[in-house]
Amino acid sequence: MRTPELIVQQADPETGRGRPVRVDALPEPTTATEAGLMVGCPPAPHLRVSRRNWMAYPQSLWSFRHMEELGPAARIDRGSGPVDEFVRGEDTLGLADLTVEGDSGGNWDLAEFLRRTYTDALLVAHRGRLVHEWYADGMGPTTRHAMFSTTKTFSGLVALLAIHDGELALDDLLVDHVPELAGTGWEPVTVEQALDMTDGISFDEDYGSRDSAIMRYGFAMGFTPMPSRWEGPVGIREALRTLVERSTPPGESFLYTSATTDALAWAVARATGRRWSEEVSARIWQPLGAACDAGISIDPTGLEIASGGMFATAPDLLRFGMMLARGGTNGAGEQVLPGAVVSDLVEGGEPDPDGCGGYATRAGWSFHRQCWNQYRSWGSLIPMGVHGQRLFIHPVAELVVMKFGCHPVTGNVFTDEVHRRFYEELLSRAG
Repeated sequence: MRTPELIVQQADPETGRGRPVRVDALPEPTTATEAGLMVGCPPAPHLRVSRRNWMAYPQSLWSFRHMEELGPAARIDRGSGPVDEFVRGEDTLGLADLTVEGDSGGNWDLAEFLRRTYTDALLVAHRGRLVHEWYADGMGPTTRHAMFSTTKTFSGLVALLAIHDGELALDDLLVDHVPELAGTGWEPVTVEQALDMTDGISFDEDYGSRDSAIMRYGFAMGFTPMPSRWEGPVGIREALRTLVERSTPPGESFLYTSATTDALAWAVARATGRRWSEEVSARIWQPLGAACDAGISIDPTGLEIASGGMFATAPDLLRFGMMLARGGTNGAGEQVLPGAVVSDLVEGGEPDPDGCGGYATRAGWSFHRQCWNQYRSWGSLIPMGVHGQRLFIHPVAELVVMKFGCHPVTGNVFTDEVHRRFYEELLSRAG
């Protein structure tokens, strides 16, 4: 089993680059205003946020809310249709007196829970009504925030829509659509195996190691600037073609691999002939009734980062979660996604009793259709992204909890247990 470690992202004082650092204690939570980030004209060097340090703390307090200022991005157009306005209701969950057992003993009230988990926004919908809306300093309902791997659920849905439309099939090989992947580790992988990350590609998604595969992949896709003497691939598709080693036979076991999402998205784009951002806009964002445009970061070749580049407002991501909880309809009762597509996503795969992905905190979970899932064990699914992005969806309880964050520890496993206790408390009050 993998054990969460206290490794935080900090800016190297010599190079200015973000890098993982093992620490004895988490930094004291602060705000972008208190930290003085990007204040001044120009800001003092130690207060500047750039692509070099944007994932380090406290720089992330500013960067996660200004993604379109940090690098090139594609727009996800909301269109000109009506906004799916929230019906607001009283706090049916009693959040004012909610307490959660903290990580080091004692109880946290809601304000302390939000502070200790480095929360940027918390929105809660219950029985179709918005019952709680809170934003940290510098955030608001029109602030677009980094979603990271929450993006993967959108990528999964785009693939499922292509399958529903007959443009793709679960048993298609990725190389049937992307012959450039022939001769690589992707050659025997099917669309379904990519959707569920049972592809078997050898890939180390270790956010605490500077030399891991995910860190090198981050250079290639432009998440962080390439080192001056970088001789590796440039762009996602070139990076995918360098992955030639396999760790297990395809379909045998799950291993969380961000590169798999991008390989899947490449096959979907080839099958449909449409860009990722155009498909998400036309098939999800516009019929959803989103209030604001969203966006997605692009790699050095102009390709959308389907594995983790999307950014959107908190209310619009809550709308997305509420749509899934309703079986694919928006607030007006209009079908946004086919019911069969939503059912496939929501109802999940076979739970791993020992801990999905090797994490003891995820016993009873599955990873299905590019989404973490607890439906068969707990009735929920939870699209997630690193640094504290969580969208908890419980259709039966009609409960949707949207949470943005900037936690200094990259992997969400570090806070799985306190969030489990938080969701359990909400569910006990949901009726």
